[in-house]
Amino acid sequence: MLHKCANPACLSPFRRLSQGKLFLVETEAREGAGLRRANRGGRPSHRIEYYWLCDQCAFVLTLSYEKGQGVIAVPRPEVAKKTPPAAAHAREMTSHESSQREQSV
Repeated sequence: MLHKCANPACLSPFRRLSQGKLFLVETEAREGAGLRRANRGGRPSHRIEYYWLCDQCAFVLTLSYEKGQGVIAVPRPEVAKKTPPAAAHAREMTSHESSQREQSV
């Protein structure tokens, strides 16, 4: 179940499908479950997951799947010049968290 915006820096709760942007992401299955299914059918198993970005975050961010990290929010380069103040703050918070993660590694 979707609870909030997929941007870790945003606390907007999910309320309606008509607000924001819904993402359907196909990922590799978790190791234990995926291996059992792959052995039965001979094909690797994938998981379908839903993610949501609120209107403000969807204006400047999109989602990307990174192996080893999962689904992450990344900037949309084509809207860099047209950023409303609240969305700019969300983007700055995401960038700040990314740099903190890189520094702690």
